Amino acid sequence: MNLEDAADLGTALAAVATLVLVGFGVRQLIALQKQVELGQQATDAAVTAAEAAQQAVLETARARIDEQVARVAVISEDPQWPPLRNPLLSSMPAGNEARLFDTMTLHGSPEVGADDLIFPQDADQLMWFVVRGVVTNEGRSTARIRLDGEGRFIEGMSPLIPGEQIEIPPAVGGWRGNPSYLFMEHLLRPGKSALFEWAAGCPVSEWAELHNAPIPAGGCIYLKVFDSAEHGVVDTVKVEVQGRPLQPVQQRNGHWALSSTPHMHMGVTVWPTQREYRNEVPPPES
Repeated sequence: MNLEDAADLGTALAAVATLVLVGFGVRQLIALQKQVELGQQATDAAVTAAEAAQQAVLETARARIDEQVARVAVISEDPQWPPLRNPLLSSMPAGNEARLFDTMTLHGSPEVGADDLIFPQDADQLMWFVVRGVVTNEGRSTARIRLDGEGRFIEGMSPLIPGEQIEIPPAVGGWRGNPSYLFMEHLLRPGKSALFEWAAGCPVSEWAELHNAPIPAGGCIYLKVFDSAEHGVVDTVKVEVQGRPLQPVQQRNGHWALSSTPHMHMGVTVWPTQREYRNEVPPPES
């Protein structure tokens, strides 16, 4: 074998050795990749298991809380018909303005009659409905209830609880400087019911716009429910008037009249209760 042949053989052997090393390296990389994937899968499984365990603990804690705290059920009558109209108001009260259930405001809000509402002269007048509802505490502890909106608890009777005279639940607080029924909290003991009324209103022009609206929402109120437990809950119940109380008068441009079939066009929706657990709410930043 001459020197040239020996050099060629050496080169060939070196190439083969390189290929072997490359193949070995590739196999090592594949094995390492599988190990990484297996490790990632194990990590993901551990995280999933930890999250499931944490969720199970959370659900157990919630179930224990749910057994002890107040639980309210809200039902509503239909909006009272006909609605009221106040020519001196163009929107729902705000701030320290006179409230709709104040004596003077009620006196200045006659029922909407059979006469047409004519635009633009009547368009900005506030038209509003009085809506009554009943809230019952079906839980095990006393609830603190507040109406967030133009509403108040009243004494009286309701077809929702036939034959029962409903008393105003005891008041426990309020915001000084505001009318008595605003921001007032009331105590509702287990098994007790309370009667409340509230106002749903907007300008006549907005009620007219609801005639063609796919979801004719005309005002809402929120019931906020608290308990006294450190690890208790805060419940929010939204009650909303939906309807088309006005219809255009045929062959009279700009004329609107009350619906002739309010039982078909007016209603109230009580939305599902939204519950917040105090122990899951992060503390405010200092």
